[in-house]
Amino acid sequence: DTTNSSLFRVGATYSDAISFGAAKIDKKLTEEFSKVKGKKVLKYDEGSDLTDYLQLYTDLAK
Repeated sequence: DTTNSSLFRVGATYSDAISFGAAKIDKKLTEEFSKVKGKKVLKYDEGSDLTDYLQLYTDLAK
């Protein structure tokens, strides 16, 4: 499959964490990625600063 969704799936498969960078994400991807076990997931938050990302990378470095 050569769609963007397929690229996202492959990227998520080999990533340490999953972050959503937009408010509007394909519902199927959101549901699929939210069920992934063993990976941290950061939901999109328009008002957030970098604190959540800094904490994520701190946790991953441990």
